[in-house]
Amino acid sequence: MARRKSNHKALKALLSLLIVAVIAVVSYFTEPWQYLGGDKKEIGHITEASVTDLQVHYIDVGQADSILVRIPTENGTKNMLIDAGTSEGYPASNIENYLSGLGISELEYLVITHPHLDHIGAADEVITNFSIQNIIMPECEASTASFLRVLSAMDEKGLTYIPSEAGKTYTIGEASFTILGPVDAAAVNPDDANNYSVVIRLDFGDTSFIFTGDAETASEEEMLAHFPASDFKCNVLKVGHHGSTTSTSDAFLAACDPSLAVISCGKDNSYGHPHGETLDKLEAAGIPVLRTDEEGTIVLCSDKKEVFRLTTNE
Repeated sequence: MARRKSNHKALKALLSLLIVAVIAVVSYFTEPWQYLGGDKKEIGHITEASVTDLQVHYIDVGQADSILVRIPTENGTKNMLIDAGTSEGYPASNIENYLSGLGISELEYLVITHPHLDHIGAADEVITNFSIQNIIMPECEASTASFLRVLSAMDEKGLTYIPSEAGKTYTIGEASFTILGPVDAAAVNPDDANNYSVVIRLDFGDTSFIFTGDAETASEEEMLAHFPASDFKCNVLKVGHHGSTTSTSDAFLAACDPSLAVISCGKDNSYGHPHGETLDKLEAAGIPVLRTDEEGTIVLCSDKKEVFRLTTNE
């Protein structure tokens, strides 16, 4: 009898260990971000944003980019839209409906990073249907239909744009943002239009976000040579060019040293974005990754001290 009780206790102990192991494995693979290894960095979660929080919405636009920044002010909220891209299955109405659904009718800033359809495809509709106070874009050579539509929409509303200027800082509500690139738009080869990309560092209290458009390694190298590495340190990095190997050089990633990376890309896209090499770099640095092709629209919040992911109770 003593032997049977001993075996029974051993079985219960083994089952308990198995349950704990299963819970640990499930928790690991159901993290709200994709953790890829290394010394794990983390962000917390909230289910409701405060009116004093800054919000960054990485809108799911498929194989394209569009980022809404909502900045608290003394009298409410100001809004900035960085790019308004379209892709297959994600027409201009996708962005318009998203903004309207949040009760947004006015943008303090519209930033057009560069003249590619996946970054400006809906920009003409946004300009036409929303009140735009300021437009920032690089001085670039482009004659694509989508870019000409943007210029036409601006002309129809009597709007002009502010040429991007590296080092220029703007204040919006309780936040500020600085143009880091391109360092010299006039020197960019029009055939390499990705390197026209306006790169922005957004600061809110002790937290910061970097938005890269499709800036490639050549642009990253120019920025790193022009600004001190400390200017790139951030909490969150929007990975350049949808996670392509053409961007996110080792030196640039090391300078940014983010606690979280966000990749905007389309599910099963024909480019294979994000590329495995880029994911490997993030893995080696222990940087968690959030991807719009896996998560849909991603909303991050800052309380000036920390960055949190806004999630639902569902």
